Amino acid sequence: MPLAPPPPPLRLATRPALALAALVAGGIGLGRLVSGVDPMTWAVGGLAVVSLAVGYVVVTRRRLVSLGPVALALAVGGAALTLGAARDAASRTARPDGIERIAEAAWEADSLGDRAPITVWATVLDAPEATWSIRFTAAVDSAARGDTHGVVRGRVLVSLLVGDAGAVYPVLRPGDRVRLTGRLERLPRRRNPAQFDYGAYLRRQGVGAMLTVESEADAAFLAPSRQPTDRIANGVRVHIETALARHVQDAEVRALLRALLLADRSGIEAGTLDAFRETGLMHLLAVSGLHVGLVGLTLYVLLKPLLGRLGVRRRRLEAARAIATLAVLAVYVVVAGASVSIVRAFVMVALVIAGRALDRRSDTLNALGIAAFLLLVHRPAALFDVGFQLSFGAVFALVTLTPLLTSAVPERVRQSKSGTFVVGSIVTSVAATIGTAPALLYHFGRLPIGGLVLNVVAIPLTAATLGAGLGCALTAWVPPLAATFGALATATGGLLLGTTEAGADTLGGIAYDGFLDSASVLIALLLGIAIMALWRRPVARTRLALAALGCLAIGTWTGFATGDGRPALDAVFLDVGQGDATLLSTPGGRHVLIDAGLKSPYVDEGKRTILPHLERFGIARLDALVLTHADADHVGGARSVLEHAEVGRLIVNGQDGTTDLWTSVLHVADSLGVPVQAVKAGDTLAVDPAIRLRVLGPGGPMDSPNDASVVLLAEYGATRWLLTGDAEVAGEAALVRRFGEHLEVDVVKVGHHGSRTSSTPALVRAARQPEFAVVSVARRNRYGLPNEEPIARWTAAGAAVLHTSTEGAVWLRSNGEAVERIDWRRE
Repeated sequence: MPLAPPPPPLRLATRPALALAALVAGGIGLGRLVSGVDPMTWAVGGLAVVSLAVGYVVVTRRRLVSLGPVALALAVGGAALTLGAARDAASRTARPDGIERIAEAAWEADSLGDRAPITVWATVLDAPEATWSIRFTAAVDSAARGDTHGVVRGRVLVSLLVGDAGAVYPVLRPGDRVRLTGRLERLPRRRNPAQFDYGAYLRRQGVGAMLTVESEADAAFLAPSRQPTDRIANGVRVHIETALARHVQDAEVRALLRALLLADRSGIEAGTLDAFRETGLMHLLAVSGLHVGLVGLTLYVLLKPLLGRLGVRRRRLEAARAIATLAVLAVYVVVAGASVSIVRAFVMVALVIAGRALDRRSDTLNALGIAAFLLLVHRPAALFDVGFQLSFGAVFALVTLTPLLTSAVPERVRQSKSGTFVVGSIVTSVAATIGTAPALLYHFGRLPIGGLVLNVVAIPLTAATLGAGLGCALTAWVPPLAATFGALATATGGLLLGTTEAGADTLGGIAYDGFLDSASVLIALLLGIAIMALWRRPVARTRLALAALGCLAIGTWTGFATGDGRPALDAVFLDVGQGDATLLSTPGGRHVLIDAGLKSPYVDEGKRTILPHLERFGIARLDALVLTHADADHVGGARSVLEHAEVGRLIVNGQDGTTDLWTSVLHVADSLGVPVQAVKAGDTLAVDPAIRLRVLGPGGPMDSPNDASVVLLAEYGATRWLLTGDAEVAGEAALVRRFGEHLEVDVVKVGHHGSRTSSTPALVRAARQPEFAVVSVARRNRYGLPNEEPIARWTAAGAAVLHTSTEGAVWLRSNGEAVERIDWRRE
C-alpha cells in the first residue's frame, strides 16, 4: 500500500486575516509598553503612515520599478498596528463619569471614616452564580450617595451576601433592571507576589468596581428586560435548568451538565474541579468549539434532509439552514455567557457555514484570524486573558501541528481499525498541549501531562454527555424520551467524573512544574511552536530557529547586564493581614521563614499566602522555620507549612505556649521528624556562610509572651536587618541594654505591628537611621494599628515607613552594599 502524501507546507502569507490579527495584537502589546500615549496620537500616527505609503504609490505609479506593493503592505501593517494600540489606549482611558472614579472617591471617603453606602441603578449582564454569595455583573447607568445623584457609567461586580440567616434575594436574570444599595469598592490590588491578580482580571472583563450588598432589603427588582435576545436566552436557560432538574437524578452529573451547557461551574464541588485541573482536563468544562460544533453542525446537517423533503431548492435550502443554524448558535452563545472561547468558536463555525452557503471554501487559519481580529478590536484587553491565549493557542496548534504529527506515525498504525481513533485522539491531544504550554507555564507554572492519555477517553465521554444533555433539553416535552436521555447523560457523565478522579489519583502528579518568567524564553518557546508549524518550509524554519537562539542570547546577556545572577539577600514581608510572615532568601539559595501568619475559622495564611509563594518561586525547602512566639497571628499558618513543605528545623524561643494551636504545631513537627531548636540571646543560626544570622532575644524569661519573641539580626556584607517579632517595652529595653551599640541597621521590621508599646525611643535611637521600616499590619483591625507615635518616631529617624496594609507585600533586596526595594508587581 503506498504511503499517504505528507501534508503540504504551511504558508502563513496566504492567510491575510491571521497576519492582520497578529499585527493588531502586536499593536496592543506596543500600547501597553508605551502606556502614556493617548488614542488620538496613535490614530494620527497610523494615518500618517498610511498617507505616506499611499503618497509614495501615487508618485511612483508610472515608474517601471516601484516598491508600491511593499509600501501598501507597510501601510496596512502600520494601520493594523496603530489600530491595536489606539483601541487599547482608548479602553484604558477612564471616563469622567466612570464607575472607577466613583469607587476611588468612595475608598478615600471610607479611609476618612465616611462609610456611607451608595445606591446604583443598573442592568444585570449575566446569569447570577450562587456560591457563598450571589454574584453577577451589572452595567450601571446612575448612582446616588447621600444627597448627590448623577449619571454614572461602567460595570460593577455585584455580591449579594447570603449570610448565616440565609437572605432571600429576588430571582434575577440577564437584562433585568435593579436598584442596589451597598458598599462600593475599587478593584482589589494584588497583595502578594504569588497571588492571583483578581483586580486585573476583572479590569480585563470591563469591570470597574465591586459592590457588596448585605441585605435583601437593599436589592430591588425594577423591571424585566425588554430586549428580545435577553428574553429568548433567559427562556432557554430556564428550560435547560428545568429539564436537567427533572430528568437527571444524579446531583454531580447535573452540576457537570450545567457547566457543559450553560458555562456555570458553581455547582461542581471544589475537589472535582481540582481533579480536572490536575489531569489537564479543565478545557472540557469550558464551553468552546466542541460544544458549538456539536450544537451547530449537528443542527446544520439535520436541516438538509428536513428542508429537502419540504421541496426547498438547493440555493434556498443552503441559505435557510445557514440562517437557522447561526440564529440558534447566536442564542446559545448568549445563554452560555459569551466567553472568549465560545465567541471564537461561533465566529469560526459561522464562517464555515457561510462559506458553504456561498459555495466558497473557508480556510481554518483565516477564520481563526478573523475571530481574533474581531475580539481584539472589540476588547483589546482580551489579549492578556488566559482564556484567549489558551483558546487561540490550542486551535492554531491543532490546525498546524496535527497533520505533521499524524504523518510521523507509521501508516500501518494509522490505517488499522483501532489505530485511527487512538492515534487521532493522542495526536490532537499532543498538539493542543504544545499550543497551550506557553500560556499554562506563564500563568500557572504547571503543564499537566496526564491529559495526553486521559483525553482519549475523556473527550468522547464529554461529547456523549453533552449530546445526551442536549437531547434531554430538546425532548423535555416528551418525558419518557427526556428521561432516557437523562439516564444516558447520568451514565456517561458518571464515567467522565470517575475517569477524571481516577486520573487525578494515578496521573495527576505527572506534570512539568515551573513558572515561565523570562520574556526571552517565552518568545523562544513561541518561536519553537512556529518552527514546528513551518517544519516543511526549511528557509522559514531556519530563520525562526536563528531568531529563537537570538532571543535566548539576548535574554542571557540582559540578565548578566542587569545583575540578575548576582548573589543577594532577599526579604519578603508577606501581607498576611493582622499577622507576621517574613521570608529570607540568602545568596546561597537557602530560605528561612520567620513566622507564618494567622489562622482563623475563615482563613489559613499558611495555605492562602505562604505555600503559594513558595510554589510560585520554586522554593522546595525551608532550611528553617522561626516562630518568634506562640501568638496565633504568628504561628497560625505554621501547621500547613510543616505539612506541605519540607522544613529543615523549627526554631522557637524555648518558652512553652499554652494554646492548643501551639501544641498542635509542635505535635506536627514531632510527627514529621522536624527537629525543634530553642534559641536565646547570643546564639547564631548557621544557615548560609554568606550571611550572619544572630539571635538577640529573648535574653531570658519574660513576663509577657510578646517580650519573649525571638529577635534576629541578619548581616549581609555592609547591610543589617533587625527583625523584632512582637517585642514590647521590656523586650526592647533588654535589646538596647545588651546590644545597643550593635543595633544600627538598614532595615527594621517594626515591632508588634506598629503598636504604641513597641518602637520605644531608645530602640529607635539605637537603630540610628534605618533606610526602611516595615510594618506588618491589616488595613482594618480592631486594635487601631499602626499607632501614630511609633510611626512618627521611625519617620523622624529618616526611615521610609512601609505598611503591608497599603503596600501589600514588601520586597527588599541587599547586594551586600545597599538595600533596594523591589517592585514585584512589575517583576
